[in-house]
Amino acid sequence: MIADATEYAQSIVDGRRPSGKWIFAAAKKFLADLEREDVYFDDEEGQRLVAFFRGLTLIGDASDEPFELRPWQLWALGNIWCWRRRDDHTRRVSSAILQVGRGNGKTTLMAALCLYDLCSGPGKRVHVIANREEQAMICVDTAKTMVSRMSGTDLETRFSHIMRKDADCIFTALPAKASSLDGLTPSLWIADEAAEYKGRFLSKLSSSMAKRREALGVIISTPADNPDGIYGEKVSHAEAILKGEVEDDSTVAMLFGIDDDDQLDDEEAWLKANPGAEHHQPSVKSLRRTWQSSRTTPMGRAEFARYHCCRMTEEQGGWLDMSLWPAPTTIDWATLRGRAAWVGLDLSKSLDLTALVVIVPLDDGRVALRGHYWWPSHAVAQREVDYRMPIRNWAANGKLTLTPGREIDYGAVRETLKAIAEEFNLQSVAFDRWGSKYFAEVVQNEDGIPLEAYSQGISTMGPGCQLWQQYWVGGKFAIGDDPIMRNACRTAIALRDTNGNIKVDKRRAQSIVDPLVAAIMGLHCWGGEVRSVYEDP
Repeated sequence: MIADATEYAQSIVDGRRPSGKWIFAAAKKFLADLEREDVYFDDEEGQRLVAFFRGLTLIGDASDEPFELRPWQLWALGNIWCWRRRDDHTRRVSSAILQVGRGNGKTTLMAALCLYDLCSGPGKRVHVIANREEQAMICVDTAKTMVSRMSGTDLETRFSHIMRKDADCIFTALPAKASSLDGLTPSLWIADEAAEYKGRFLSKLSSSMAKRREALGVIISTPADNPDGIYGEKVSHAEAILKGEVEDDSTVAMLFGIDDDDQLDDEEAWLKANPGAEHHQPSVKSLRRTWQSSRTTPMGRAEFARYHCCRMTEEQGGWLDMSLWPAPTTIDWATLRGRAAWVGLDLSKSLDLTALVVIVPLDDGRVALRGHYWWPSHAVAQREVDYRMPIRNWAANGKLTLTPGREIDYGAVRETLKAIAEEFNLQSVAFDRWGSKYFAEVVQNEDGIPLEAYSQGISTMGPGCQLWQQYWVGGKFAIGDDPIMRNACRTAIALRDTNGNIKVDKRRAQSIVDPLVAAIMGLHCWGGEVRSVYEDP
């Protein structure tokens, strides 16, 4: 196996096979690791693995054919399974992430690997985990078909699992929910389409292997439609390893996919995300058909990018082009002190986000935005699952404030407004006219904050959204590191009336657009010298 795996990695580095930047980095790392003295590639184990696979048969179009591993599969399995530490000869890798386009046979590959682990010793506990148990059973059913065609095996198939009864080994399918982890001590787990998992289940799953001397968790997935969440964290960690920014010998990352500057209609680029296309799994012809049927709509292009090109796309909302998200920049707010500023404020009622966004026009024609966000701490763990957002991580990183109870303490918002009034020459605060009347009276009368009632109806927000879109397309926003605003921009959709006016709405119920709404209100308040766009309080 080592010769074939090395040749595949070398062909990537030499450019004989097309590859994206992350697979190129992974191939270079593989070749560099071969030169290390503290680890080694166990080729004898690799040969046993290859022989075991060859004793299995494929399913589907290639039914009954021997499972001959393709070069990319040899390299991937060798990377996952065959590295060992030289001091104690234990397996080096305990965590792997394989991101590859749909139709490349990753489920079949993992079904066979599960059988190999099941047969490799006593007491094995092998689990395939997906959002739904029915989805996880696809892998188990694939393995059951393989077992039915094996001869001289002690593997027994049951309706919902596979077992080696005398060796105390079992292979099951599980749903991705917390109760599945009770008493779990896996020797191998496969997280199928882990990008779809809710909450932080994936993190908890990784900790379930602690009782084993050697255990392995393999994440197989296409990219997420959301850069936030635990899967996004796993991918970011993998990229940091491949860039050499993080040292983590226990994790191996193989992220097939097209590059950022590749075009979606470039058939040569498709091969970067589909290593199986070299052997017509999937065929370029089938990818071409899928592209032709997907290219006509934004959602279709986004799905093709994600599922077949392994490019994480934020084009899900349908209004803002996320490729125009402002480049990362550090805003020196201290140098802006005393400048004229406007604020948009979107207050929540309960169990939801309150957003306050400061708008400061800059000398170069851009507008600096700074968000302040509050979220009730009550049931925040469940809200993370519902919204698929790392709310507590954002709070820990200072991106938002968690307030006690079910509702936002408007006192915290009031104190922030007072601090902003001292920091800037505060011109006006655009305030939802349907917000708290008492809050408005206190802030305006006692604190002297200049509030301006703003209706979130489409007749008022239409001009505001138009102004926002002009600045967005023109690249005139300076936002800095604000994942909450980015999430809002990514998930916003545009509702249009018969006159073409736009009102921001949510892509789904469990998403947030409040930061974007607040920012539009503040921008419109600054840019709306024509006062007729505002309704009287």
